[in-house]
Amino acid sequence: MTTSPRILPRLACLLILAALAWLAFARSMAPRRPQTPAAPLPYEVHQVVFDNAGIGLEGTLTVPRTPGPHPAVVLIPGSGEVNRDGSLFGHHFYLVLADDLTRRGFAVLRSDKRGLGRSGGDFASATSFDFVSDIQAGLALLRSRPDIDADRIGLVGHSEGGLVGSIVAAKAPRIAFLVLMAGSGLPARDLLLSRTRRRMAQDAPDRMQQELALQQAVLAEASVPGSAAERKAAVRTLYRTANSRYGRPWSEDELAPVLTPWMRTLLRIDPRPLLRQVACPVLALVGEKDEVVTADENIPALRQALAANPRAQVQRLPGLNHFFQSARTGALAEAADIEETMAPRALALIGSWAVEQAKRAPAR
Repeated sequence: MTTSPRILPRLACLLILAALAWLAFARSMAPRRPQTPAAPLPYEVHQVVFDNAGIGLEGTLTVPRTPGPHPAVVLIPGSGEVNRDGSLFGHHFYLVLADDLTRRGFAVLRSDKRGLGRSGGDFASATSFDFVSDIQAGLALLRSRPDIDADRIGLVGHSEGGLVGSIVAAKAPRIAFLVLMAGSGLPARDLLLSRTRRRMAQDAPDRMQQELALQQAVLAEASVPGSAAERKAAVRTLYRTANSRYGRPWSEDELAPVLTPWMRTLLRIDPRPLLRQVACPVLALVGEKDEVVTADENIPALRQALAANPRAQVQRLPGLNHFFQSARTGALAEAADIEETMAPRALALIGSWAVEQAKRAPAR
């Protein structure tokens, strides 16, 4: 059988049309993210590498095209496996924040956590204090650059990044300012127990009290000294006892999250005395609809911890969730359906406040 010379061109056209149709369909199905920056960009983008005790860390440094030296910001990510751009739910939260700050005149460093993205090291064994050390290495990188004003570098930390930023700022008197985006004013243990209360609000009171007592005991065992095997055995015994006494179901999957080096360390950190040591200007923001770091509990704690700092302010942002999106309920599952990556009013508040602090800091 022979193929007509006209068949092949027709097949090629059909394949091209099919590919274009599929591309159009895929684009229509992709979530719309209008705030994600697109080229051409009005600033320079550099891929940077820096070292922390033999661990190679990589990040992106965006620098204004105006004459320097520039004020700068180090972005500090929240907990979990989050890359330099804060890529979650189809959004790039930290990329959008860095873009806004750079357009306002800041050089902005955002980097992959150790063991993630293009950074070396082991994420599974890392703790909040390791992330503190990595951010300090990022600060050293910025201070070594002639296009950066070493005396006008601020920190912007999101969620756990607020805790990391507080530790860095408490130890570094040269930090120009600190922004806490959904940074907790309470220990992690209190946040976790509060989340259990909200989750079980409709349950019988005695059932809630049983679960709270179990979680308190689990968190206590998870943070005690001793070997990892001993802590695991103790936590497993607690779950088995609850199962035999009142039928509380459990699985081995419940053990892993509370037995990581990261969780053990986090459970032993209280942010309040750290915040009292921070002398630089502080802007602490909590979204009214944040279901992770709740406004009603954390804003009073933040205000109390920062009360002695005359340059600190704490604000509740109406209608915003944990990622500072305009939200209907604040549930994390809702974030993917929101087109907005970060509320413009939140970006404007953070950016304008940071600009004012940079102006007040002694320029080089």
